[in-house]
Amino acid sequence: MSANTASSLAQQIHQRAIELSSRYKKAEADLLETLEQVDRHRVYLKHGHASLFLYVVRELRLSEGVAYILISVARKSREVPELKELIANGSMTLSNARRITPVITAGNKTEWLEKATTLSQRQLEKEVAKVRPKSSTTEQASYVTGDRLKLEIGLFEKDLLALRRVQDLLSQARGRAVSLEETIATMTEAHLKRFDPVRRAKRQIAKKGTALVAPTGKLDSSQVPAKRTQRSPLPANLQHQVRLRDQGRCTYTPKNGKRCNQSRWIEVHHKIPVSEGGKDTLENLTTYCSAHHDWTHSKDSERTAQHATLSLLGESGRTG
Repeated sequence: MSANTASSLAQQIHQRAIELSSRYKKAEADLLETLEQVDRHRVYLKHGHASLFLYVVRELRLSEGVAYILISVARKSREVPELKELIANGSMTLSNARRITPVITAGNKTEWLEKATTLSQRQLEKEVAKVRPKSSTTEQASYVTGDRLKLEIGLFEKDLLALRRVQDLLSQARGRAVSLEETIATMTEAHLKRFDPVRRAKRQIAKKGTALVAPTGKLDSSQVPAKRTQRSPLPANLQHQVRLRDQGRCTYTPKNGKRCNQSRWIEVHHKIPVSEGGKDTLENLTTYCSAHHDWTHSKDSERTAQHATLSLLGESGRTG
């Protein structure tokens, strides 16, 4: 290959890299805009995810770190649209935009946008730290072997001292040195044994002798009241049966067949609302996360309003 040919090839590769870099930055801004719409219209709920974060990780298959950055910038862009514009034209990196999201507002945006586009990463971090000192470490876990992870968290000194005290007590009780890992595992198991609603349901049902098949099968509801006349709390035994059957996880499943499975912020949902004659039976109850529970009721309210409007229009047509 001649020197001229090699030089020409290098220039072509260079130009290609510039073009792709420009498209990449534009794609970041477009993705931010789309994620903002996904968040505003709660599209993630329709696809069976309890949060925008889970949607980005599971549906878009982006890493948790990237998801966190994109969502932070997308939501802040509602208040400061210039963030997306500067990312799109290459004046600001997505990572720098993320660094200033805790401090930038519509009122001080001129100052922080200038800093984010002119300062180095380290200088920008120092400026942000002056206004918003870091009080915690980002929690994250990473695999070190096939089934073992390294966990990184932040602790206040008093909490670490309390953890060390538990470690000392366990070592004393077991007659050997206990590691922090074993201490945390023991504390976790003790908490789950006492407070996990699924385990509590198993204990209560076993204690009271309620007949049941398998966790995925139908459970006995013969002693459950047929219908409530007012919104009083559900019987504890019925709640236990629902939790055990659904394993304490959201059962919302969209058309794509991907069950939500969220296990945080869990609530019991009536498939047929009480206001429409729904009964307090196991068959009419299911487990939803609060996001899907609220969203389902909002859809029901919309349908009710639409039916009322159509009914009024019909009455008007008959009397007109």
